[in-house]
Amino acid sequence: RVRPPEGSASPLAALTRRELEVLQLLTRGADTREIAGALFISRLTARNHVQHILRKLGAASRAEAVAIALRGAAPGS
Repeated sequence: RVRPPEGSASPLAALTRRELEVLQLLTRGADTREIAGALFISRLTARNHVQHILRKLGAASRAEAVAIALRGAAPGS
């Protein structure tokens, strides 16, 4: 699961609950269409969530956002 560590300055802490759900789907390799279907939202809304995630995490790509998420969710990171 992707979630911000308790009481940390993790970049994941800046994400909304919905953005964390989208990020979790990204870590599973979901594309925009799959995210939209899984969360019952439009593709445009899914794309916007991904863009917000990238901006908040300072990531240049979905892959980089996933790497940040995995580092942030790992124990002791």
